[in-house]
Amino acid sequence: MLPQQENYPLARRLAVEGLLRSNLQERATRCGASYERGRDGEGMVGFRYLGRELRVSFPQGTIVTQNGQAPIPLREEILIFHYLERASGVPLAERWASFSEIPGGAFYHPVFLTRCKSPLMKFFGEEPENLLSVAEELRGEPLNLGDVGVRIQAFPFVPLALVLWRGDAEFAAEGSVLFDASVSEFLPVEDMVILAETVVWKLIKAGHRL
Repeated sequence: MLPQQENYPLARRLAVEGLLRSNLQERATRCGASYERGRDGEGMVGFRYLGRELRVSFPQGTIVTQNGQAPIPLREEILIFHYLERASGVPLAERWASFSEIPGGAFYHPVFLTRCKSPLMKFFGEEPENLLSVAEELRGEPLNLGDVGVRIQAFPFVPLALVLWRGDAEFAAEGSVLFDASVSEFLPVEDMVILAETVVWKLIKAGHRL
């Protein structure tokens, strides 16, 4: 579980220490990343996170973004380390699942609705077409689901689908954030909430620039 903000530095340190006790090359393979080992013994894991190319160096656990992009916030750093720790490398199920369908998701579903679905609907529900424009910020691609759908590759093995249905005189607008059914092999359920929340708010931030 991701910690409260005051415990972020400790959580980050523990995650890095856990990874250092593992086989980093094997970890990289299981999470769809590249691995390089320097002459000084430093390990370098590289992969894409929300459209950004990252390199994570060990033993320090330093996350470096490419092309002068802004640093990764500490909360997202912990999420990245948790992905590296948990990723099993199983193939994608190629089937979308709602959060409540994921093992453990029913327990956290009220939190998921409040922190992920509600902001998505509040901002994009009246103008769902805007979701397509802002999704480009995260290298999102159109998806043939709902009235407006986008697929966003959060991690190499963790895609998300954001889907909106337009409202009319009879029905209110509706929306959903979906995961590949294999997501439990790559993230704990608590981290799925954090990831979906992060994606939604990055899109909302981009939407304010329209």
